[in-house]
Amino acid sequence: MAKQSSRNEKRAQKLQQEQEALNRVFRLFLIGILAECYLLVMYNKFIKGSVQEVVTSSYVVTVLGYAGVAVLLLGLILALAFHKKRPGLGKVSSIAAGVGAFFAVSSALMYWIYPSGTIFLLVLVPILTVLGLVYNLYQREFFLTAVILSGSIFTLWLCGKGLGTLNWNTKVTVGAVLVLLGLLAAAYLTHRVEKNNGKWLGKNGVRMFTPACSYPLLYATYAVCFITILLALVLVSTTYYTIWILGIVLFALAVYYTSKLM
Repeated sequence: MAKQSSRNEKRAQKLQQEQEALNRVFRLFLIGILAECYLLVMYNKFIKGSVQEVVTSSYVVTVLGYAGVAVLLLGLILALAFHKKRPGLGKVSSIAAGVGAFFAVSSALMYWIYPSGTIFLLVLVPILTVLGLVYNLYQREFFLTAVILSGSIFTLWLCGKGLGTLNWNTKVTVGAVLVLLGLLAAAYLTHRVEKNNGKWLGKNGVRMFTPACSYPLLYATYAVCFITILLALVLVSTTYYTIWILGIVLFALAVYYTSKLM
């Protein structure tokens, strides 16, 4: 009888955890849609609109930017003050801080990097939304590989657009080299975590990867990304093909980790 009760309790806890994860995914998906709709409106008015619409949108972007900074600071202060005493208010304050951060950062990019800042945000928001869904639904190791592969694909795209040009060649080259160094650092840190049974900062540290983590897949991902970016620096014409290679790798890993969830 006691075993049956314990089994039912574990099943109830698991169902609750799954429901909480689904709620987080739904909220994240809704936030991503709202943010993308806002950016599409600003793109049509601030970039493609008439002169009057551009002037009005410029004023709106400026006001929302300053308001976002104010809400961000107020939300952080309230979140830090009430996260223990009143968790509900602390959670609402954290959400408000996130909304403020979005408007502060997006307004700055749209205004300072006109018009490419808005276009960049239109691409970035769906990517971040998808990565957030991966973080909440999949294993942490797949989230890491998805981030690494997405960042590498973006780096290759920049290499294809910027290498050999007068204004962007040096900047893109430095950025690609920094990404290569970051991949080496990620491989080293992954090795440290592997030696510590998937945990970071000691035996009682934060668990980074599941006990069933396939570390060879992580190292292979680092290697493929490193080689493709290095190849792009040597031969720019390969970027089109290497982007497809990394895209296929990402799709294959998504299928693999999805099968592990079943």
